[in-house]
Amino acid sequence: MRYTNEITFVKESPKSHYDPESGEWIKDEPKRSATIANVTDLGTERRVKIFGDIRQGAKVIRTLPLFSLPEFDYIEFESKTYKEITVRNPSGRNSLIVQEVSVDG
Repeated sequence: MRYTNEITFVKESPKSHYDPESGEWIKDEPKRSATIANVTDLGTERRVKIFGDIRQGAKVIRTLPLFSLPEFDYIEFESKTYKEITVRNPSGRNSLIVQEVSVDG
């Protein structure tokens, strides 16, 4: 298995807040953790089992052995944003199934 794809785990800052005087949401810089992984499309059969239909934008992300997943709100990969659907840890390797989403910003 080749680990050639760069992904970024993003954790939103707890310092982001609503400013009632300006009426705007003030965003603080999120914490980013980049790593390499193996990223592939989710197979049709598994898409149907997980989602009940064939959704586009579903991926499987496999990390290097013994990689500890950081706390994250979403993952960035190839200029797209993904949310975690499920995580497994077979043999010390994390395997995440993710779905493409839109993040305001």
